[in-house]
Amino acid sequence: MSKKILIAPNAFKHSLSAIEAAKVIYSVLKLRGKNLGCEMVPIADGGDGTIDVLHYYIQNSKFVNCNVYNPLMKKIKSKWLLLNKKTAVIELAKSSGINLLKDNELNPLVANTYGSGELIKAALDRGCRSLVVSLGGSATVDGGLGILYALGAKLLDKNNNELKPSGAALSQLKKIDLTGIDKRIYKCKIFALCDVKNILVGSKGTINFSRQKGANYKQRVILEKGMKNFAKITLHTTGKNYSKYPMTGAAGGVAFMLKSFLNADLLSGFSYLEEMINLKNKIKKSNIIITGEGKLDAQTFMGKGVYELIKLTRRVNVNKKKIIVLCGESEKGINWKNYRIDLVLKLRSGNQSLNESIKNAKNLLRNLVEKHYNLIIES
Repeated sequence: MSKKILIAPNAFKHSLSAIEAAKVIYSVLKLRGKNLGCEMVPIADGGDGTIDVLHYYIQNSKFVNCNVYNPLMKKIKSKWLLLNKKTAVIELAKSSGINLLKDNELNPLVANTYGSGELIKAALDRGCRSLVVSLGGSATVDGGLGILYALGAKLLDKNNNELKPSGAALSQLKKIDLTGIDKRIYKCKIFALCDVKNILVGSKGTINFSRQKGANYKQRVILEKGMKNFAKITLHTTGKNYSKYPMTGAAGGVAFMLKSFLNADLLSGFSYLEEMINLKNKIKKSNIIITGEGKLDAQTFMGKGVYELIKLTRRVNVNKKKIIVLCGESEKGINWKNYRIDLVLKLRSGNQSLNESIKNAKNLLRNLVEKHYNLIIES
């Protein structure tokens, strides 16, 4: 009986989409092993590329293009996904994403999610009343103030002066005036897809991810103080306190805002996709699971798609599925066997710069699978 291989990578950040990575792996395996039973099942966890993966699976879905502001309020071309007549999928990374900025532009004290609010308004204008908001990959730590502002809310300081949304505004915020908000949003059912399980504040809160968005130590202190203030203002405005609720720290507090102000359901982005495509059944039929992402590190175990896939696989069949992770690079000092990973293979060698690896990711992935083909397919 031929081996059945499930090819289920996540996106390789800044280089390959999950779909592109799956196609590369599939092409090499089928070329070398014509009798292998390979199935491509690209995954997403609510991070970058989630709408592309959903579009891949939902045949009648279609992209809607529009112009919005990026995190630094510069006009860009963006898109959202019309899943069906009444359901829109909004991906934060397409308007408020870290991938939209250069390294020297990253500044979470300035960046905001206004453009994501514009995407939501565009979906409302199209008649959508069910919104799926994919939260991963943001460049922002503004608590979703930009979205609220785009929808018509006013952000006021202690002198009743209006504030522009930003990470810095969280500390200055004294009142949120919702009288001018677009009332259509209250008629929507909102699902927020999260790729992390972090709470809003504290050592396990949004501060965990602010460094990768460009925040230095002093800025992280400011942002943490601001997020605590935002939680207090939110409690006063809505009567709700979700600051210790799992996943509210996703996207720099956007998940917290969506749940507190718009009654959103917070979901694991991976679980949402898993149920949609019946991934558990596909795993049951496979002998080998190949997954992957750009960087395999401690954050992988905080709700990221690769580890959620591994956990699902082990629940389906504890020991009999071989799990292989292909990655750009991996964190040192972690015993991957402890996380039920049988084999980790890295694209990046010691003499390659990160930029070189990102630029050549497709060829590096192809060469990696070719080089370790026998190791991959052996039981």
